[in-house]
Amino acid sequence: MSTAIEAVATQRPSLWVELLGAEVRTYDAGGIPTRSIQAGSGHPVIMLHGVGGHAEAFARNVVPLGKDFDARAIDYYGHGLTGHGSLPFSKDAYVKHLIAFMDAAGIKKAHLIGESLGGWIAMWTAIEHPDRVGKVIYTVGAHLNVPIDEETRAKTKIGTDELKRLSLQFVKEPTKANVHARLKWLFHKPERDITPELIELRWSLYQRSLNKPSPAASIGDATHELTPEVLARVGAPVLFLWTDHNPSQQVATAKQAMTYVPNAEWALIEDAGHWPQWEHPETFNRIVSEYLNR
Repeated sequence: MSTAIEAVATQRPSLWVELLGAEVRTYDAGGIPTRSIQAGSGHPVIMLHGVGGHAEAFARNVVPLGKDFDARAIDYYGHGLTGHGSLPFSKDAYVKHLIAFMDAAGIKKAHLIGESLGGWIAMWTAIEHPDRVGKVIYTVGAHLNVPIDEETRAKTKIGTDELKRLSLQFVKEPTKANVHARLKWLFHKPERDITPELIELRWSLYQRSLNKPSPAASIGDATHELTPEVLARVGAPVLFLWTDHNPSQQVATAKQAMTYVPNAEWALIEDAGHWPQWEHPETFNRIVSEYLNR
């Protein structure tokens, strides 16, 4: 292992410890085998990771949230250990798969927690299937297109361009070092929050999909962006859960976007980047539980 990978955080427990008490199940979601890490009982809460991610993005949240809810973190369409069908990586494919998973798991209605692209999926699912969605927690979400100043727009472009570069870099040269480089984009303090185990996990998952279509190409796709007109169609209550160091969509963008959602609230986690649920899990879990329990 290289020096760069050795010099990462080790203070958190292993994922095995974080997930003690959770169950891993595979569901047939419309013909697509879909992995779910789940714990607890009560009202269902489904957690959706970001593009190129996997269910373990919520490893520090499933069991704590399972104390109040039927908490489930899934690998969505074409990610992690979940399969993919004939549809390209698109809004339609993601929403269709999520509803198919809910049907397979016997879930009539669920709260949705979506991080990054998962937040975009959650918002579109709430728009197209309002009877299946309770509340949405839109966490550092993707594909916002609302009026913002040029400085904010420039910062967003720098962040999203870098993510696309790092993703395509791995597609062209799939190495553990490039997995580590892409992971570093997610965190405000990579040296604190990236563990050797996380690198090994993502590397192992990516090894399984090297010869399959890559969702990395969907980064930057402007189709079905969340414009003011689209956001106004979200009937579900939405919590915009942001961070002060999100490398893509800025705080100013999120605050502007929430003005178009009929029932929106705001929460900010400080000292965090693009994975607040991992960087500050206790704060994240508290905010989520308080919002969903109201």
